[in-house]
Amino acid sequence: MKALRTLALSLALLAASAAHAGERQMLETYVSPAPSLMSILVSQATELGLNAEQQSKLADWRKAAQPQREKMERDIIADRLAINQAMLDGRSNAEVQAMVKTLQRKEIKLVVAKLACRDNAKKVLAKEQWEKLIAMYTAQP
Repeated sequence: MKALRTLALSLALLAASAAHAGERQMLETYVSPAPSLMSILVSQATELGLNAEQQSKLADWRKAAQPQREKMERDIIADRLAINQAMLDGRSNAEVQAMVKTLQRKEIKLVVAKLACRDNAKKVLAKEQWEKLIAMYTAQP
């Protein structure tokens, strides 16, 4: 009986630990509700039927925009983890709320950057290519 109780407690702790680990990982991986279309444009250029001019325009966009977007994403992840830790550390409501407001401003900037990326892709692609890109995005798991 004691062994079963110990096993049950161990499993409960393991489950709680896994749930916590999953939550922390989600803080590090989920960055924006806006779709990431550029990776599909790059990896599926042939299937989308992109010509050399289109590929060049998209490469120029990516070269200029990607470093900024990646920095915004790293900052958002760092802020989310900092908020999580601040709450665990017992920091005041006012401090945590200020941190959340800062995070929200960064998240808005990232969505605006992704909107600009979407608009650029839509401008570069033909209507049929755009529709195929959206179908490819929505077909992802």
